[in-house]
Amino acid sequence: YALYRGVKPLRIDHFNCFAPNVDEAVAFYNELGFRVTEYTEDEETGRLWAAWTHRKGGVHDIAFTNGTGPRLHHTAFWVPTPLNIIDLCDLMSTTGYLKNMERGPGRHGISNAFFLYIRDPDGHRIEIYCSDYQTVDPDLEPIRWDLKDPQRQTLWGAPAPRSWFEEGSLFANVALSESDMKAQPIIAP
Repeated sequence: YALYRGVKPLRIDHFNCFAPNVDEAVAFYNELGFRVTEYTEDEETGRLWAAWTHRKGGVHDIAFTNGTGPRLHHTAFWVPTPLNIIDLCDLMSTTGYLKNMERGPGRHGISNAFFLYIRDPDGHRIEIYCSDYQTVDPDLEPIRWDLKDPQRQTLWGAPAPRSWFEEGSLFANVALSESDMKAQPIIAP
């Protein structure tokens, strides 16, 4: 495996950002022509907890998750098949980068994507991603997920670690704001 070089991503697929007010972030991007494909919301207030928005017809081009922000949660690179991700796992485990694997492989409920999350040498979270679906029907209603449903986050695979909910990359010269929404995330033991 050490003779192979990299995962061979074909494109940057999407970005996911922590936002202290997901409703405001989604409203802004809706004005730019983005549409929500999937979302979760607070049962009591109806406020968005997270939303996945698209412009190109994939599941999402940019997603927003409730939290201290704005911060970058991850940048995602698309690969053709789950085997590309498994090859990357083999490569990372045999070349000294096992500790850089943060989460996965697994499958998300939201987006149905097969995933692996890694940390680059600077600590930025990167998703290697495939097998999501296309949303080419402009009349397709967004899919609502129950915030308490663990399968929205992980259809199968280990639950997310605490770092998943707490750590993100900062944007230069941008002040952070705390979210007033709180939830109990499903965290790996």
